[in-house]
Amino acid sequence: MAAVSGQISPTDGMEGQSIRKRPRPVVSCLRCRKKKLRCDRVVPCENCSKSGCATDCAFYQSPESLEGNGIPEPKRMRMSSEAGNPHSADSRNEPVKASGTGILEDLQQRLVKIEELLFIRPKVHLNRRIEASLNDANPASGHVASPIDGPSYLGTLVVKGTRTRYHGQNNRITLLKQFAEAKVFIDQCTKDPSIAGLAKEVQFLQSKSKLSLNSPESISDLDCSPELLQMQACLPHKAVCDRLVDLYTSNFEKTFRILHIPTFLRQYANFWANHESNKDRLSAFLPQLTAVLTVALPLEDPDFRQDQVAVWEYLQTPAVNLVRTWMQKLGRKQRTELCTLQVEALVLLARQVRLVSPEELWRATGMLVRSAMVMGLHLDLSQCLDLSAFEVEKRRRLWITIVEMDLQASILSGMPVTIPNLDFTPLTPANLNDVDISESITELPPAKPLHEWTDALAQVILATSLPHRIRAMSLVQTTRPDLSETLQHGRRVEECLRRIPSSLRLDHRPPKGDSPALLLNRVLLDICIRRPLLCLYRPIIMGERCEDPLFLEVQQACLESSLVVLSYQDYFDPSVADLDFFKSTAYWEVFKRLCRNDISWAALSVCGYMKLSSQQQSTVQTPASSMQEASPASRTPTHTKASLTRLVENTLDGLTRTIGETGGNLKDVLLLAVVLQSVRARGSAELKEQWMQQGAMKALSACRQHLLPSVSQQSYAYTLEEFAQMFRATRMFPSTTDAGCTPTSQPHLSEFLAESSALATEFSNFQGDPFAFEDGSFAWNFNPSV
Repeated sequence: MAAVSGQISPTDGMEGQSIRKRPRPVVSCLRCRKKKLRCDRVVPCENCSKSGCATDCAFYQSPESLEGNGIPEPKRMRMSSEAGNPHSADSRNEPVKASGTGILEDLQQRLVKIEELLFIRPKVHLNRRIEASLNDANPASGHVASPIDGPSYLGTLVVKGTRTRYHGQNNRITLLKQFAEAKVFIDQCTKDPSIAGLAKEVQFLQSKSKLSLNSPESISDLDCSPELLQMQACLPHKAVCDRLVDLYTSNFEKTFRILHIPTFLRQYANFWANHESNKDRLSAFLPQLTAVLTVALPLEDPDFRQDQVAVWEYLQTPAVNLVRTWMQKLGRKQRTELCTLQVEALVLLARQVRLVSPEELWRATGMLVRSAMVMGLHLDLSQCLDLSAFEVEKRRRLWITIVEMDLQASILSGMPVTIPNLDFTPLTPANLNDVDISESITELPPAKPLHEWTDALAQVILATSLPHRIRAMSLVQTTRPDLSETLQHGRRVEECLRRIPSSLRLDHRPPKGDSPALLLNRVLLDICIRRPLLCLYRPIIMGERCEDPLFLEVQQACLESSLVVLSYQDYFDPSVADLDFFKSTAYWEVFKRLCRNDISWAALSVCGYMKLSSQQQSTVQTPASSMQEASPASRTPTHTKASLTRLVENTLDGLTRTIGETGGNLKDVLLLAVVLQSVRARGSAELKEQWMQQGAMKALSACRQHLLPSVSQQSYAYTLEEFAQMFRATRMFPSTTDAGCTPTSQPHLSEFLAESSALATEFSNFQGDPFAFEDGSFAWNFNPSV
């Protein structure tokens, strides 16, 4: 009995434990305890973080409930240690109960610490350390402190007081940083009276040579009428609309598929047949028709602007803004209509051919992508029973167009791609003609092979290469990517170029015969695929030279692609193009608006190639090590430095020749002129500076020569004949080849301002800084914003 009485029954044990029970410690934060929420016991806790009051997260402050790291320690953890103590009287009586509870609490605390180390949860002292570093920063400084290994991005962050602006990889200031000597020279140009004075003259003449167009912000609702009624009142006559609609369907619905042409043409015919009696259909089709007309307008002949002045002025800017205002006032349900998304894509295309800034274009494409994703276009809709096969295919085409527009806008602006990581296989449209699909079909017909021409072939080729190009652009945003990984992604993009069908290649004649519209789309297809390749390779060749065979392969591939892009000018430039093939300069204008930046970037890439080659020898030869088996294809023949210099000079001449036209930019001319001279010279620093000064003066003088006649036509000073006589009496360029010669015999603007006091006053008050490459918003960039 004594032995039995010495044992403790479960009931007795529970009663004894109940007697020793102490009040439960406060382990939750005060806010969670007040609201009776389950607290995860970290600082700040998850509940407080989600509620936006992380700073109010506090725990009961007592010596027993806090550790040194600020995380409350439950008192049951001490019970665990006591259970493990052999001197504890309770360790033998309650080994399971006490030690079990302590193990759970201990594991929970360890898990919190592991999550903090993996940056899954915020840590208090880490947040305080970041805040302290931010507080220690000097707010008056114009630069941002960076680590020793440089910033974690390829672009440039400019800070001016409280203003900051990020310039992407393809911005002038970022590209200029790759040419240190040219950057130093341009920084000192303001101290050179001859260059600064000449640049100011060019700026002033450029401002007077272009017609100022109203910005979108300056155009308001006319007579406060609804936008649809205004569109109807300003709609051109049917003959003009027929002409513009034909231009659009023939030229734009190839690479970028937005509309189903048979459906659009049927709606267009019904609109003109019933537009007087059926006013209710205005909201469904009129904005779409207006957007189509604005896209097609740049392809009209120059005579159209003189014959249809009112139509041209309306479609150039007011119509675009009118449709944009109409879209902004749409309700939630109307925004999810497919036709509304089509109108939004058309307006964005119209703004692109009107030279909207790359940054604004990137913002607009981001909104367009999100609008499409709200509508579910990024999903595989093949299993959706509520949509017909025809509707699904239209959405596939529109989605790929939107993705392509966002990718190209990201490249032009140097910003990240908005598109998430998606599987584009079920989202790729079928290689079918528009007549093969209609609303009556229950399922899509079999797709045609890629070697067979269809209305959607160009878009299908772009869609199949999208994953590789998006991955390449994602790698571009990585700081100092691995060379082998870069070349791996680049080879995949090059393989996409080689897989372009013969009917879309520029070295083959298409089966239906060539035309300016088809040629333009074939060039755009190649450039759209080639842009990510150049963005991937350009930072490498503009860096320091190395003897790695992979580097040599990247260098040669970048040169070849750059030369291909530069060669596309010859197809459209009226000075060298086939005049029997191109009846007007409209396609040259559209090509410049869509690909002008590509030309400048390609020329700078050639200069970067010349810069590296100058470090070894004056004659550039293709390294034999680059022709290794790893190279996917044999490279082009060698190029001499003289031939590359001539090619860049021809490009520079084209930029100066079009300085007075829409899209002409003095900064592009000045940058390319100085960089070209900096990579040509191999002598001393003084000799290089002389060559760069001569190149800048020559380019600026050429710009002035092209701008003065256009300004004279606006009757500001002399007539065109008087200008021509004055130019014949003076020499535009000195005959000497001395690098240090300054062309002092050129006619200065002051000679022309003497006859016009109003023009002289306007010039004296003119403000401009052509050497501030970090800001593209100066008043002398007179591209019309839409």
